[in-house]
Amino acid sequence: MDMTPNDYIRLERLKKAAQLLKEGECKINEVCYMTGFNTPSYFTKCFQKQFGILPKDFVK
Repeated sequence: MDMTPNDYIRLERLKKAAQLLKEGECKINEVCYMTGFNTPSYFTKCFQKQFGILPKDFVK
């Protein structure tokens, strides 16, 4: 793997967040905290960097 342990863990958390958002049963803020992010703004920043789309647009 060409990534640090922190980057790998963040990636796995973001993948889980994307899965939860696709299911549509939780709000974005809930998904943020469920996947271990402390602030919605940091979650949004990481999500957009990884997937190239904002979580709110991903949900649509």
